This record gives sequence, C-alpha cells and structure tokens, in this order.
Amino acid sequence: MSNETFSENLANYCETLGYDRIPPNIIDAAKLHILDSLGCLLAGSRLEPGRLAYDLAGVTGGGSVSTSTLFGTGQRASYLDAVQAMSVAAHCGEMDDIHGGAGTCIGAMIIPALIATAEKYDGTGRRFLEAAVVGYETITRMGLCIDAPKLFARGWWPSTICGVFGVAAAGAKFRGWPVEQTVNALGIASLHAGGMITGGNEGATARHLAFGHAAQNGVLALLAAETGFTGPKRALEDPRGFCLTFCDEPRWEYLQDTGRFHLPDVAFKPYPCARQLHAGVEALLTLLRRHSISPEAIDAIELAVPTANAAMVNRPTITASHAATVGSGQYVMAVTALRGKIDLKSFETEFLHSDKVRRFMSKVTVRGALDLDRHFPKYWAGRVSVRVAGGSTLMHEVIIPKGESGNPMTQEEITEKFLSLAVPVLGKENARFVICEVDSLEARDSVEPLLDAMRISG
Repeated sequence: MSNETFSENLANYCETLGYDRIPPNIIDAAKLHILDSLGCLLAGSRLEPGRLAYDLAGVTGGGSVSTSTLFGTGQRASYLDAVQAMSVAAHCGEMDDIHGGAGTCIGAMIIPALIATAEKYDGTGRRFLEAAVVGYETITRMGLCIDAPKLFARGWWPSTICGVFGVAAAGAKFRGWPVEQTVNALGIASLHAGGMITGGNEGATARHLAFGHAAQNGVLALLAAETGFTGPKRALEDPRGFCLTFCDEPRWEYLQDTGRFHLPDVAFKPYPCARQLHAGVEALLTLLRRHSISPEAIDAIELAVPTANAAMVNRPTITASHAATVGSGQYVMAVTALRGKIDLKSFETEFLHSDKVRRFMSKVTVRGALDLDRHFPKYWAGRVSVRVAGGSTLMHEVIIPKGESGNPMTQEEITEKFLSLAVPVLGKENARFVICEVDSLEARDSVEPLLDAMRISG
C-alpha cells in the first residue's frame, strides 16, 4: 500500500498529465470548454455583478500594481483581484459549464485564473491546455469524492468549496511546478475552501463574489507557496481535514489516478439560468413547439424536479433582479412560456419588471418528485405539465438535460453560443479570431495573441 498522501497522489497525477498523455477527444473537449468559458466571461463583464466586480478590482488593486487585464474591458487590476473579478463575470450570467455529479461549476474559475496567469507569466498553448485539463479534473474529483451535491441542502456552495483546489492545481501545472510544490499549494488551498450559497432568493449579487473569491484563493495558495508558506500535506484525509469535514464517507478512489477522464461529463449550458431548471426549460420548449401552445392558452404549469433541487428553485416570491430570477422556477417557466425562448434578454428590465410576467408566475408551481431522485445527482432531470384551456394536460419529461454527454450540444451550437456572447463585446472579427486561436492552441508558442484579441482599448 502506498504511503503517499492523497494530495501527493493528486499532484503526481497532475505532473504526469502532459499533452502527449491526454487523448485527442479530451483535448477537443477542453478547447470547447475554454471557448465557452471565455464567452461567458466576456458577456458577464457587461452584466451588473460583473461590472461591480470589475469596479471593485479597480478599488482594491489600483495604482502601480494594476498589471492584469480585466478582459472584455479596458480596465486593469492586480493579479489576484483580476482573477476574482473575471471569475465573477464568467459565472454571473449562469451560462458557465457544470459537472452535475460533483455539483460544481468549473470553467468560470479555471479559465479566468489561467488567462490571468498566462498574461503574467506567459506560456505555450500546450501548457495552457494541460493546465485546463488538470483544473477540470481536480475540481471534479474533489466534488465526487465528497458527494458535493449534498452540501447544497446544508447551505454550502460546492463550487466555492472544490474550486480552490482546481485553480491551484491548474496554476501549478501551467507554471511547471514539481510535485512537492504542488502538494504544498493544495494544502494551503484546503485552508481557504468554502463559501455559503445563501442569498439567492433575495438576489444578493455578492453571492457571485463568493464564487470569484474561491478562484482568487486558488491563486493566493500558489503565491503563498511560492513565498514560502507551508500547507498541510494530509489536508484531504486528516480527520479534521477537507474531505472528512464535508463528508462522512468520502469516496477516496476519486483522488487516485484511475486513468479515467471526467472532463467529458462536464456539461455545457444552453440556457442562461440555474442548471437545476434546464431540464424544465427544455421540456417546456418542447411542449410549446410540439403542440403550438400560445401563452394565452396556458392555464397552469407544473415543474417537477428532484427533491434536492426543488428546495433551491421553488421561488414564487423574489426580488426583480437578475441574480434572484435566474434561480426561480416560477420566473424562468413564466418568461419562457411568454417569449417562447429564454436568453439573456429574458432577465433585463423589460421582463424583470413586467406585470405580465409576474401574473404568469402565479400559474407556475414547482415541486419535488421522488421518482426523479433516482437520476440525481448525475442528471438534474425535470418534468413539465402544462394545463391548457379546455382542461387537457400535456406533459414532457427530460432526464438528461441538453449539454450533458448523453444529450450533447454540438460543436456548432457551442460556437454559436460563444459568438452570441462575444460579438457584442469584441466585434465579429476579434470574436472569430478567438475561435481560431483556441482551436489551434497546441500549435501556439504563446497565448498572447489570444489574450490580445480580448483586450478592449480605452
């Protein structure tokens, strides 16, 4: 039996995961997740929480230390503050990727941290790809080990708990750190893991700041290790360590190199709302199209979701804010039924303050369904029943939401999503240049051209 700690196992795995050891399909998947995350970041830089985070970065890291770009704008901030701000931007639109079984959003932490790190230290496209894969694999493994989706019910936010490890591991990989130094960074990261998920019903925008702070803490762990701080080597398995603090029976096998990649199981989000609602949105849109249902013909909508998710998205009374409505089953079902689609505009003032939307919300009920629990947390299923005028009820169920490996978005759909998010910020020419640069990362001696395309002058 090996005497290595789990941090050492993980660090060894990260060190040996070179480009030549990563299968082509995993490289292709990583490129799509990088592109998707960059699109989310750029669009989020124009949303309220993203703007606030960028402004906060300017306040806390101004002056001569403002060496890092806040991509999507002409602003600059300190390295640490830029990571936090861009992570907020990448997540706040609720369009970022997620691993359901691990309960964690991933790209919105890993990719902002990596582009800030690449700007600071430079590096090849291959190293960027390696680091991205390491980050995704680390966060996912941490979430699976501690059965992180169960933490939602206790008020913990799995992304903020597990994300710090992925950011630290990805940064160490990008910097080419040896195992011992990576272990130290992971130990320091463990001391900074955790964040609460409260505030969704109120629309508290600082919830997104907690997400960004987790990414910032991952980079802080790297800088602290480089400075000379030491972290616990048994941070994961210690009785008072990370895993046993958050889980009574950790699944330790996920912290060992099994040779299996988890990146293909990270889902893309086709809709800009909480992932818990995606199956319901897909089911409702299917019914609307299949039966040509007009909003006027709808008497009632029932959304059934796994019981663990119902407690989070059953929000009949909410503030008229983007942060509150993206997680409200009542609002999301109502605005989707009225518009026949859902996009970022669905959460703008026109609809947030619409009396018509508010009245329609009273027609929507959200409940937990025990029969859907058997699919959770691997799949966040949903079932929608629509009662139409005349009394008949139409029903559609989606077990595997769009964007999962079992119900995938195509490369073309992901590219179109990126363009829809990036073109309003970068313009068509630069947005298409970003696509080309990401697609050819392994051939690039530097990622600087990619970063330069996302800088806004002025």
